[in-house]
Amino acid sequence: MPQGFTEQDLRLGRKASNIIDKLCIVALFACLGMAVFVFLNVPLDTRMPYSGRFGRNGIPAPIAMLPALVVLVGFWRSGRKPNAHHMRSGSRVGLYVIGTAVIVACVVFQWNFAEAILTEGGFLSR
Repeated sequence: MPQGFTEQDLRLGRKASNIIDKLCIVALFACLGMAVFVFLNVPLDTRMPYSGRFGRNGIPAPIAMLPALVVLVGFWRSGRKPNAHHMRSGSRVGLYVIGTAVIVACVVFQWNFAEAILTEGGFLSR
């Protein structure tokens, strides 16, 4: 047993890690589904509207759909480490609150990006 952790800490940490892993997988499939739907319904050269510092013509659709997927895969992989379940009560609460917020934010951002690209590609009306 790792130093400073009780059996209950490890058991509850493993449970929290498993729950967040499952949420990540569900969110990853939802984001992948949105990306596939976008790519099937708009031309690949469609750009997400953006007129900021890094481009005046917009962001290409494949690149715009990538960030949420990268964050979710990274978050999921961090929960797969051998010591990911080594956490006490405060860490578990933080994981549940912040982890769930990050996962939900990724899905919401993917939804918004997909909606903007579909609108720009002519699939949705403004």
